[in-house]
Amino acid sequence: MIANPKPTIFEFVSYKFEPGHQRILFNYKQDFENNPALFFTETIILPEKIDIKNLPAGLLNKIFESLHLILGISYFKFYCATKVKINYSLSKKESEFWNIVYKKGLGEFFYKNNLDPKISPKFPFEKNIKIIPFRLEKNNKHLVALSGGKDSIVAVELLKEQGFDIDAFFSETQKESPLVNKITDKAGVKSIKIRRILDEKAFVDHKYNGHVPVSAIYAFLGVLAAVLYKYSYFIVANEHSSNFGNVKYKGESINHQWSKSSEFENIFQNYVNDFITPDVRYFSLLRPFYEIRIAQLFSKFTGLNPAKRVGRAEFNPVKKYFSYFSSCNKNFKIVGQESGGLWCNNCPKCVFTFILLSAFLSKKQLIDIFKKNLYQQKELIPLFKDILGFGKMKPFDCVGTFKEARTALYLASKRFNNDLIIKTFLPRVENKSKEVLKTNIAPNIPSQFRLSGMKNILILGYGKEGIATKKYIKKNYPDFKIGIGDAKFDKNYLNKQKDYDVAIKTPGIKKELMAIPYTTATNIFFSKVLGKNTIIGITGSKGKSTTASLIYEILKEAGKNVKILGNIGNPMLEALIKNPPADREIFVLELSSAQLEDLDFSPNIAVVTNLFPEHMDYHGNEENYYKAKKNILNFQNGSDVFVYNPEVKKIADGAKETKAKAIPFARANNFDSRLLGEHNKKNIEAAVSVAKLFNISEKIIKKAVRNFKPLEHRLEFVGEFRGIKFYDDAISTTPESTIMAIKTLKNIDTIFLGGQDRGYDFSQLEKIIKKYKIKNVVLFPESGNRILNQGRGFNILKTSGMEKAVRFAYKNTKKGSICLLSCASPSYSLWKNFEEKGNQFKKNIKKLAD
Repeated sequence: MIANPKPTIFEFVSYKFEPGHQRILFNYKQDFENNPALFFTETIILPEKIDIKNLPAGLLNKIFESLHLILGISYFKFYCATKVKINYSLSKKESEFWNIVYKKGLGEFFYKNNLDPKISPKFPFEKNIKIIPFRLEKNNKHLVALSGGKDSIVAVELLKEQGFDIDAFFSETQKESPLVNKITDKAGVKSIKIRRILDEKAFVDHKYNGHVPVSAIYAFLGVLAAVLYKYSYFIVANEHSSNFGNVKYKGESINHQWSKSSEFENIFQNYVNDFITPDVRYFSLLRPFYEIRIAQLFSKFTGLNPAKRVGRAEFNPVKKYFSYFSSCNKNFKIVGQESGGLWCNNCPKCVFTFILLSAFLSKKQLIDIFKKNLYQQKELIPLFKDILGFGKMKPFDCVGTFKEARTALYLASKRFNNDLIIKTFLPRVENKSKEVLKTNIAPNIPSQFRLSGMKNILILGYGKEGIATKKYIKKNYPDFKIGIGDAKFDKNYLNKQKDYDVAIKTPGIKKELMAIPYTTATNIFFSKVLGKNTIIGITGSKGKSTTASLIYEILKEAGKNVKILGNIGNPMLEALIKNPPADREIFVLELSSAQLEDLDFSPNIAVVTNLFPEHMDYHGNEENYYKAKKNILNFQNGSDVFVYNPEVKKIADGAKETKAKAIPFARANNFDSRLLGEHNKKNIEAAVSVAKLFNISEKIIKKAVRNFKPLEHRLEFVGEFRGIKFYDDAISTTPESTIMAIKTLKNIDTIFLGGQDRGYDFSQLEKIIKKYKIKNVVLFPESGNRILNQGRGFNILKTSGMEKAVRFAYKNTKKGSICLLSCASPSYSLWKNFEEKGNQFKKNIKKLAD
């Protein structure tokens, strides 16, 4: 090759899958204007034979195309051709992903080779390509990236401690890694190792060389392994510290650890979800923590529940790794690995790891690991200076922030106070423990993993659910410090978040108000029960309580072991406190939109009764409300069932999209019931549909439906007094549900309307009131002022008192007709909730009857 080769096109030529040989070949070509083309082939060797018969057609090709592009970065960089050529089609969104990965992933490479990042390739795309991701059966198997360093060890130990089913993943390059083999053996987990064999021409001189985003390569290889060997989660151990760059260069932030950062995690997770499969979840377990917090976990392993570990006498199971782990990059060199110990003790990784561990280990423990005291090495002063932030820039290596390095040195100063490095830098550092030992929000972590590595927990909202949550945490996580935050104790209760690692929030608190990582009692319940027991989840704008209760009564009548929990007033975690769920126990859950909004699971059987706008003050708009409701379906798979009302378009559309088996409501025309109205007929049909899934006889179903007593405040017949029939429909807090009530009862002469004003459109309700010739109207503030545009022709009472309203009803309602409490608005402007409103209505009816 001549001295000044002129590259033209870098081509991603082809790939070839050879399952019999357990390998995949990826071919590349570099064309030149003034030289013969160069060809490269990289080989991926798989560890085990695979069965691809049950994989969706086309899935592997999509993964191989992605691998082809990410592996090619190692060969593209040699000449940085002006154009790239690929032999398959990308959508615009895929092209944008690859443009970002190459530009930011090669940021350090561009910097060190004095190249403008603008030369980064622009991947071609075709317009109007629609890519539908492939669906897989979900399971509870977890593949965890395990290397030789402390971070991945902490991730593995945290997951083991909580009882997750895990295996280790590692990608070897060219040769076997004895270090990783030892760590895997000490961890006591099965290992899946994929080997990369780079083209031999990768090790000769080229025009350029330098850093590539190797963690991005591992991410794609990990997803491949997860798909081939049937894991639903691929978990890595990247930390919050990796989000911080090294230097600004030509308007770009250059970050050596960019492919470990939250930015990469976000776009990669979206890429896998949108173009490969949503059924393999990639995330970093340690994302909430700075590197110093991970070092603290590694050193002392102050995990969730040491008393529950196997080998209880061994208080610190991580100490078994002290003689084997290493973060020194020399152990992971592809060629030319040095012989000797695990630590070179003169690179940024060694020095940074030494600083962090010095904050938490004894001097003896630290020196046993590194074989020398680096705080006494005068020649390392320039390196310490760079790592502590007193040099020109942070070293290009996997090191954390200046603040955490300085804090660690400060914390170590008492034990190492006579050492040269401590004396040199201690006057210049501050203790920023509160900042760098705190947790950070990491929304990509599924809820069931969010207690990993935490020390204290804040229960936000202390009603029935909060009380049950506290009992559950005390039993299962006795080492946690527990705090309580509730408006009834402190109006500034949300400010308490700053003093805690993680929160469990009640559904009534908006997720936008959360300042620390959080999960919910609903997510905890699902994570402990789903896969072991059957969960039936019911939601809808109205009718969910009645439907859930009816399903429960039918199953109970059939002799099933069943509990009813959730929004109906029975906290889910209460069912897990005394004993684990019994075999074949069934849980019927009423699920509100607030519970569903941040749910990471879907029930085995999902039921949606109806949908219309509600809770706009909580969700902000209709789109967010419907999106929350849809979450009941988002995680279902082919073995699950969606029971739906085919007459509601939004629900019927969900039936077309779901992966679950979609079953429309069964007909129930010949069922005797005390439930009134067409909407309750639909609730019965939903319950009957679920009952049939359990092969319950029609005789038992009919008996349960016939004996079912309507729930309170839901078109509840209070009684007939002074010739007037009173109905309590306090649950109706939207115009749509009040319209249903009017159409059901018909003979209404007096209606009570109004309450908290959430901006509802009452125009259709006004038309219905006029159509059904309702004469007497009680209007409660605030929304009562807007419900009737034309008051002419009505006998109206505006009041905020229930007693006064009931007196008005007794005085003005015709005998033989109905007085209905159905306010078409939430209750909170005057009452604690709809139950309090309904109870006041019934109390005053009976009080004033004589």
